Parts: sequence; C-alpha cells; structure tokens
Amino acid sequence: MTREEAIKKLLEEDKEFRHMYEEHKDLEWKISKLEKHFPPDPELEAEEERMKRRKLYLKDMMELKIKDLLKNH
Repeated sequence: MTREEAIKKLLEEDKEFRHMYEEHKDLEWKISKLEKHFPPDPELEAEEERMKRRKLYLKDMMELKIKDLLKNH
C-alpha cells in the first residue's frame, strides 16, 4: 500500500482522520488569507500563529495514523 492509498483509505473509513484532514485544509486556506493582510496587525498575527500551531498538530496526528496503517497493512 502506498502513502496515497493509505490516505485515501483513511479518508473513506476513518471519521476522525477525515475531520482532521478537512480542518487542516480549512486552516491552510485561512492562514493564506491572513498572510496577505497588510498592514500587519498584531492581533491577526497572533491568530495566524495559533492556526499554524493547530495545523501542525493536525498534520502530526494524521501522520501517526498514516504510519500506523502502513505498518499494519
């Protein structure tokens, strides 16, 4: 099983993974919008940092599920 196949399988069968994946994509979009904001706003920058940390956490959690599936398949 390839990594892409594992992701597809998790998206189809794992509700938690699918939720993390969708939230990760949503954060990616929101962060890209905030990065274009000018002039910089300290409050928006703090929110952007919070979103980036959450996005990284989600990525790490998804990666664990992918690795686990690949290891056990």
